[in-house]
Amino acid sequence: MNSLQLTVPVPDSDPALVTLPQPLTLQALACLEQAIAGTLRMLRRDLGGDASAGVVEYASWLRLLRTPRP
Repeated sequence: MNSLQLTVPVPDSDPALVTLPQPLTLQALACLEQAIAGTLRMLRRDLGGDASAGVVEYASWLRLLRTPRP
């Protein structure tokens, strides 16, 4: 199986590299987006950067809006 590598620029740091399996469907991409966002939130919390309640609420609405509907 082939994979696709994305290089994501990170200001003032080395770029992040994300490897995506192929074939990548819209549904799989949406799931990946949610998984990455959740992982980054956990990492932020672990590093002591808990977001305010407003930021968390806004992010939850964005997730709902981006979730594909059947």
